[in-house]
Amino acid sequence: MKKKIQQVAHKFTNSLDGDEHAMTISGAIGQGGWFYDATSANDVRRALDGVTAATIRIKLNSGGGDAFDGIEIYNYLKDHSAHVIVEVTALAASAASIIAMGADEIIMRTGSNLMIHEAATFAYGTKSDIQKTMNALETIDESIVSIYKQRTGLSSEEIRNMIEAETWLTAEEALEKGFVDSIETAEDPDEPERDDFINFSNEQMNSIVAKVTANLQKNIKQTNEPKPVAKKRGFIF
Repeated sequence: MKKKIQQVAHKFTNSLDGDEHAMTISGAIGQGGWFYDATSANDVRRALDGVTAATIRIKLNSGGGDAFDGIEIYNYLKDHSAHVIVEVTALAASAASIIAMGADEIIMRTGSNLMIHEAATFAYGTKSDIQKTMNALETIDESIVSIYKQRTGLSSEEIRNMIEAETWLTAEEALEKGFVDSIETAEDPDEPERDDFINFSNEQMNSIVAKVTANLQKNIKQTNEPKPVAKKRGFIF
């Protein structure tokens, strides 16, 4: 049973953050329409054309969309002179996973997912029309296989099996398969250092041992003393 992709709210931002050019791509990939917004290849091109920053960092969270827009963005990022980093903040599925493959460096945040699958579409018409659509889908799938193969070094057969099965990958699994370069885990600033638990002086340790020993001896003495016999008053204890 295929896993349903939850709708991701659209967000597209583009700004200079220090020495890096920062971009956020969230939501559907494609041209958009009356009922939804999306980020297209033209949007990305217009935003990044003329950027001179040495590094472009893209925060990506998308369930996918139009395969051709995804492939166009993929090739645009690969050809860009800047060092392109894609951070998968929650989900890079379908066309969004293709976009990620165009980066020089791919980082997945802890808990994020990557999903790859076959191309899909709607078709109507004669059997000849349907066959043409099937041929087109097969061609797109081979293009997708080539993109993933170039990134991961996996065999075409293994990748083909993965997309036919609609494969969902955790950050750890994506790293193991070679789809991404690293996993970014946020450290808890309130977590104490391990040394804080064992950083005792010899005098402090001797004092602790002495107190513990005295308490043990006291407990042993109390245990050996005869216990008073309780008088029965009609209750069971």
